[in-house]
Amino acid sequence: MIENSDLSLLNIGDIILAKRYKTTEEKERISKGHLSGPYVIIKKDGRNVYGLQCTSNPHQEIKWHILYYPLNRIDYYIKKNTFVNCQKLYLLDYNQYIKKIGKLQESDLEGLKKYLYILKHSDFALKPDIEDKYLNFKLGVGDVISYLGNRYYIDEVNKNNYITYRLRDKLKKDYNVLINNTYYSFIFEEKEEISRKEKITLIDTFNTGEINTIRQFRTIYFNRRKEARKLKIGALIVYRAKMFYVYHEDNWHYYVYHIFDSTNFQDDMADILIRNGIYHTYFNKAVLPKRNKSFYHVKRCASEEEIIYNETLLHTSKSERIAKRKERQLNKNLDKKRSIKDFLPMVIVKNRNNNQYYLILSRNENIIELVNINDMADLFYFELEEDNCPFLYYRIEAKEKYEYYLSKVDEAKQIVKMFQVNEAKE
Repeated sequence: MIENSDLSLLNIGDIILAKRYKTTEEKERISKGHLSGPYVIIKKDGRNVYGLQCTSNPHQEIKWHILYYPLNRIDYYIKKNTFVNCQKLYLLDYNQYIKKIGKLQESDLEGLKKYLYILKHSDFALKPDIEDKYLNFKLGVGDVISYLGNRYYIDEVNKNNYITYRLRDKLKKDYNVLINNTYYSFIFEEKEEISRKEKITLIDTFNTGEINTIRQFRTIYFNRRKEARKLKIGALIVYRAKMFYVYHEDNWHYYVYHIFDSTNFQDDMADILIRNGIYHTYFNKAVLPKRNKSFYHVKRCASEEEIIYNETLLHTSKSERIAKRKERQLNKNLDKKRSIKDFLPMVIVKNRNNNQYYLILSRNENIIELVNINDMADLFYFELEEDNCPFLYYRIEAKEKYEYYLSKVDEAKQIVKMFQVNEAKE
């Protein structure tokens, strides 16, 4: 029970219902349905109590998940899923207080502190004014850390070490997982141990559902790699320090042709495709016995479409091979033919009409939000149509660069809002 106007009796993690205004002037600027709402108490300094506003409708144009911490309605007996806005801290007074309505679970309080810490130490324009001493937390499974210039995802924690997977700085084609409109590329092949005593910085964190998404993707990842490295038709193999491509097999033999590296390239060679990589061959054929299967190292395997393409190429003349190479050089990036379903946040596209490059910031159905990577003022929405699209798929942007663009775009939007408010007052 709050008595004598003393909100300091509240504890960090308490959820209260409070008015969202302190003065009549502030009240007049708020629509009637939003005059009060939940706050989470996150800081106490003497008799001063500070809280974060909660909302059931976070700004959809903001895609960085750290800005809003989610609270499951089932865990807190509320009508809607609720999000804690981490961008601004409010000093509360007794006249705002209505009643206490709950308390954060320890896991959510820990997660909220991590969100606040990451946001506070980011380059984002709007961030909470809160000291690190109020943001004490323990690193655990689902956290992304920075250590010696690399990023690592914590998959396990034992008494002395964090068991981690390293994250790639550059995304790897076909091996990226999409979480909250951001692509991540994990190196799942090897776990690395980092001592819990080392100096480590928290730079991202995932909730339980996102952790499960990563685990499911890890299973898919290894299944893909296992399938891609089967010794079968379409496989690129190494045998006695030479590379071969398997184009046929029977019960006793693999039928292959010799593959040369780029240093041996000759203009009349054929360019076969294996997992989007280009390999050179003269179609010099050889036969390898299946009984020596353990001596063959499978590097990768062509897709079904590539196997058909390579088989067709096998029966073409040298002049036709050269013509196909020239055709490919005119359209080097095969990804440019991707469907618009691959036009997702973090993807850079090229506008055919002006040859400018744009970053996709967000997507809702077939509406995408784009910004010119060389002109932040060139920001707009566009409705995609498969048969009439002026954009070509170019590549995926790095996570840090994507977040940089998000912050700059948000800063620009805030400036525009300020001008609009000032113009309305005048």
